[in-house]
Amino acid sequence: MKNILLLVIALLFSLELFSFVASKANLLLFSDIPPVYRPRYSGEDWRTLKDPWGSWHRSNATDRHHQSCFDVSYRSNEVGARDTPFTHTKLNSKDRYILLGDSFAEGYGVNFEDTAQAQIEKLLGIDVYNFGSDGYFGPVQYYLIYKELASRYQHDGVILFFLPANDFTDNDYSLWKNFHPAWYRPYYAKKSDGQYDIFYPDQAIPTEHYKDEVELGAFKRFLLHYTFTANTVRTIKYLFSRSPLEKLGYSGYYDAKPEEQEAAIYFIEKIVMDAKPKRVMVLVIPNAEDMARIRSGRSYKDRYWFKKLDSLQLENPNLDVVDMAEEMPGDYMKLFLSCDNHWNELGNLQAARIIAAQFRSLVDGPRKRARSVSPNR
Repeated sequence: MKNILLLVIALLFSLELFSFVASKANLLLFSDIPPVYRPRYSGEDWRTLKDPWGSWHRSNATDRHHQSCFDVSYRSNEVGARDTPFTHTKLNSKDRYILLGDSFAEGYGVNFEDTAQAQIEKLLGIDVYNFGSDGYFGPVQYYLIYKELASRYQHDGVILFFLPANDFTDNDYSLWKNFHPAWYRPYYAKKSDGQYDIFYPDQAIPTEHYKDEVELGAFKRFLLHYTFTANTVRTIKYLFSRSPLEKLGYSGYYDAKPEEQEAAIYFIEKIVMDAKPKRVMVLVIPNAEDMARIRSGRSYKDRYWFKKLDSLQLENPNLDVVDMAEEMPGDYMKLFLSCDNHWNELGNLQAARIIAAQFRSLVDGPRKRARSVSPNR
């Protein structure tokens, strides 16, 4: 019995060590830091889970976010956006655009002046209202925050950051129902007519505090709050039904399930329709795993999501889709934080330059693609 016990302890230790390394290297679908290990300045104090779109920020709040490769401050305005006050600085004669997206739009891990939003404003001389948010924020939330909040503000167009790495999975309840079931966040449900409903789990309760304790069993609660192994377990549960070739590393460009692709594009299309006749620009953002697959020569242009976005672009003269994978430098890793999978200052600048180039190209004629922009220019 003693030897068996020692073996079990060794196996559990090895699993936790693997989960720690894989989480830090962003090799799993989930890379959450267990609350017991989170630094004092985790960047979560200003976040809430009380609005219809789920994760958001307390109004007029400040917070600090510290990790090994960055130490930044966050500040929200009167409506909870990571932006300057809308009631004063945005009321000028400039063109105004709404920015939708997740943590990449919010500017996770960089100071405000280095966000893509701030760089777009400088390059184009326009105002950008930043409605991006961290917190597993996906297309259902993009649609809801645009419909319920962002669209109230006078604007000339919409910029949407689309991240296949997690935008296909963020609103898939089959992925989330066994972990954090009480988080107040929206999910999609397909109806018999092919349309989609939006729903909230029965046990989900709006809260002012991000990632509150929820009613979970003791074992799940222990995994989530004290171990990195929870990230491995959640990833395995999600990938269990996939083919062996897809289980080695998830790429949203290639591996998203058909129903996830269909749902994500459905809500992006709803934003395009609701915004008419205003222009909508969708920037598709690859992560490191996506780029590794792309550089290996595998095509993703036969995937439903890509073909559907392409057809929507042809059908809607107010829609422009820009695939950032086509504009990435050879050493694309220099665009990302060294301790995290989000953009650093250079990555945000690269995205802003690609968007600015596409805006300027529209002056020369419809559908003209932006030319490749070097981040060092």
